[in-house]
Amino acid sequence: MSHNRARILSEVLSLDAWHEPFRVDGNSSAVYVEMSFTEGRLGGSSADFPFTFKVSLKRALLTVRLEAPLEIDRKTVARGVPSAEVELSKILGIKSAAKSNTELAGKLSPATFHLAATGAVASEDCVTQEEQIKIVQSVPEILVSPIPGDARSYSWELQPSYRETLKGQPWNPVDSPRFRLKSLSNTSPLPPTITVEVTCALEDLDISDLQPKDRGVMSNLKSLVLNEVSEAAAIQHLKLILHDANLEPGHIDNRFASLLIANILAIPE
Repeated sequence: MSHNRARILSEVLSLDAWHEPFRVDGNSSAVYVEMSFTEGRLGGSSADFPFTFKVSLKRALLTVRLEAPLEIDRKTVARGVPSAEVELSKILGIKSAAKSNTELAGKLSPATFHLAATGAVASEDCVTQEEQIKIVQSVPEILVSPIPGDARSYSWELQPSYRETLKGQPWNPVDSPRFRLKSLSNTSPLPPTITVEVTCALEDLDISDLQPKDRGVMSNLKSLVLNEVSEAAAIQHLKLILHDANLEPGHIDNRFASLLIANILAIPE
């Protein structure tokens, strides 16, 4: 079983990691990471939250770190889906066009992605189910961009392609190990560790569907919650609570501060 530290945002991500036995004969060992994103529903069982709400991630960063004397075999690193830079640039361009199109209300979905890809001027309802399925089957749901580290660390940035937030798995964990590692001589009596962590920027928390917990004051709060300015203030309040729950190692006044969503140790296979 992986050693996952329990966190409030664990509902938005399932994470597991393992590795092949370390080798000292010159051969390498594969490191596997399995992750699946979903929409979390929070606030119901915690007195700290005045609302129940939904939360998803708009972007995340996976980082794998090796303890000495382990080192990454750089030639074996999984360097992204799609692998072609031209294809990745095209997908990002279509995504940007869909978001900036006022006719599509800046929304992302398989339907709006299709309209942006074809340059069609039509409503979202005009896109057939077959056309939407074609987009889902041909475009990766999660775009993966590699970020090189040093000899003992590597990161991958994850962002949705035709959806607003991350959903599902970015890769088949067995078919696509993150990399293979070289096990150098180890004089320590304890085996070296492999740490896997997922972080996101504070601004990449997508909080929605706020509902006051106290139904007795629902009528008084409903108009406030539905007010755009008040809802933004409530969302910021919820992010402050998440910060106080030790999810963020940085400072709350930095919108690029990193929240630690999950961290585990990869275990031997």
